Amino acid sequence: MSVEDAAHTKKAATKPLDANERVRVRLDRLQILSWARQGRKPPKVEGFRVVRDSFVRCQTSTPTYARCRQYQSLTNDAKIYWQYERLKGWLKQWKITLIADDETGLSYAEVQTVTKYCRFFRFLTVEIAVDFCPSVGITKKFVRQHGLFGKSHRRA
Repeated sequence: MSVEDAAHTKKAATKPLDANERVRVRLDRLQILSWARQGRKPPKVEGFRVVRDSFVRCQTSTPTYARCRQYQSLTNDAKIYWQYERLKGWLKQWKITLIADDETGLSYAEVQTVTKYCRFFRFLTVEIAVDFCPSVGITKKFVRQHGLFGKSHRRA
């Protein structure tokens, strides 16, 4: 499990839906690949503080990035993991993971705060969170019976 996956699994419970809300959809996680000049380090990001900047241990047989800088939002629980110093020439220079605050999700401003430093970026992963009001009838049982997620496969 990567550093950002570990942080993502420690999520707190989100606040319940308001009486007039039936469904709430939020941007929960975003991964971005970006070109950067050789040797360029991640910038200071407005509205975030640097928590740590450390070496990354290889977690698979293929080493990817040597360093990861972790940021924490000054206003909510959003986090940024900025991987840099690529170890393979075919990788983009930066891989950036934004993890949302559970209450608010990722805002357009938070995403733009990061992407303004990125040239020729593309989205690698976009995860959304969908919350339903209990009166809608979407229960855990319904989701498990009818949902097909990510790389999972429907059971026979």
